[in-house]
Amino acid sequence: MRRLITFCTAAILILAAGSAQADMTIDFESLGDLVGVDDQFLGFGADFNGLAQILSESTGSLVSSLFPPHSGDKVIWNYDPVNKLITDLRVDAVGPEWRMAGGYVTGVGNVTLTAYDSSGSVLGTPSFTGGANIVGYGTPPNKLLSVSAANIAYVIFSPDSPYTFTVDDFTFNPVPVPAAVLLGMLGLGVAGLKLRKFV
Repeated sequence: MRRLITFCTAAILILAAGSAQADMTIDFESLGDLVGVDDQFLGFGADFNGLAQILSESTGSLVSSLFPPHSGDKVIWNYDPVNKLITDLRVDAVGPEWRMAGGYVTGVGNVTLTAYDSSGSVLGTPSFTGGANIVGYGTPPNKLLSVSAANIAYVIFSPDSPYTFTVDDFTFNPVPVPAAVLLGMLGLGVAGLKLRKFV
């Protein structure tokens, strides 16, 4: 009986934790300078598809006088290091889909963030249309672009022309595990404990 009470208490705590997921922020500080950003953050729930590269303020690859980081020392920019071209920046949800995604953008021109569901339908499109927001161009750098919507499968940051932009502190919020799944797991656990008594 004591095991059953312990198990039920643990299940209730799991249910409570599953209902409110915290925002996840990727600050890129763990990667080296000029490294292509691809699948290094799969364990956190995001895949950058190899369409970005790290720039570091401390090594000089980042012109921080124009593109300052939002936090830390490193940012990503919309450069595909394999094909050596400026590109859109796509980030896919890995595991649970997201209910919010975004990042701090500094660019030479307008940048749009578009969120999509798994069928490719647009869920939301905030954009920064103030023109350049690099240092010295009137608009402050590190403009937050984010989208909140149910079941975001991926987002794409796009410049309105083949302009350079940086993203720092990419943040997302995973869709919580449904309580019904956790309750089902609780039921199987209780059944397993009862079955164990008979064996």
